[in-house]
Amino acid sequence: MSDSSSQLFPELKDFVERSGMLANAKGMTAARLPRILGQGQTRASGLEMPPATIERQQELLSLALPDEAAHIPGVQKEIAEARRAVEAHKDYMRHPDNRRRFAMEVLHRLEGVSTGNKDNQFFAGRLILVPDKAGQDWAWSMTPHYPVISKIPADVDYLVSAYKASETIVDRWTLPVDRFLDRLSLAWTMARHFSAGENVLIADVARLFKIAAQDERFWSSPARRNFEDVPEAVFIVNLINWRRNRDTPGDRDRFELVPATLNQAHGTKSRAFYVPSNAEGTVVRPMIYIRRQQA
Repeated sequence: MSDSSSQLFPELKDFVERSGMLANAKGMTAARLPRILGQGQTRASGLEMPPATIERQQELLSLALPDEAAHIPGVQKEIAEARRAVEAHKDYMRHPDNRRRFAMEVLHRLEGVSTGNKDNQFFAGRLILVPDKAGQDWAWSMTPHYPVISKIPADVDYLVSAYKASETIVDRWTLPVDRFLDRLSLAWTMARHFSAGENVLIADVARLFKIAAQDERFWSSPARRNFEDVPEAVFIVNLINWRRNRDTPGDRDRFELVPATLNQAHGTKSRAFYVPSNAEGTVVRPMIYIRRQQA
């Protein structure tokens, strides 16, 4: 934690130390207080950075302080300043033009990466930069649908660092095509076993791929301690790599994706899986089933 970060709430920090509040904290207070003080990690999973300033300010506004804190002017001043900063941040990010300017600033900070705005999507290399509706949380995603790192605070430095971390995750989980086909076959077989009919949903294969993708340590000893969490985007990462790099299909490469109908692709109960139609991943096509052709 940097000096500037540690001094964000000096009056609150002093009160916490004097009152022993941190040592006696329970429940949500025990979870929020260290983050407010700049300890721990940002809520963006997979990003090794301390909580961003805006995250700490947001957490402070949700913190239940003892009654005695209400009589400390310095603490109340810090809360009031945090509230103004959070509201100003919300007001700025709720406007589409401001979100666009913010996204372009992030892209401009990425050196040596092909970036741009295409099909109303912001792309950098093979990743898409996706905000939530309010522009408060952002994600680096494979296509607009499958995040690699999500819940990134609207902070340029954090998004630049998250891009590098996302690329590392994608590289780590991109399997050689032959190995992916082995794992795909296993995931498809499991999904087929649980399928009610002949058609196997791609969404079910993607879900079970998290099991199929486990390394030899897990298969040698299938235990929770040996199970590694597989990011949601890993299946689409490898599906894209396979479709772009496969050779002439042979006996081992007889999977085909079935496009979704309009009814299958829309609605709250849709199980469609979105596969990119262009190199940047800004345009997707809904697919519904994955079939294994007979040799």
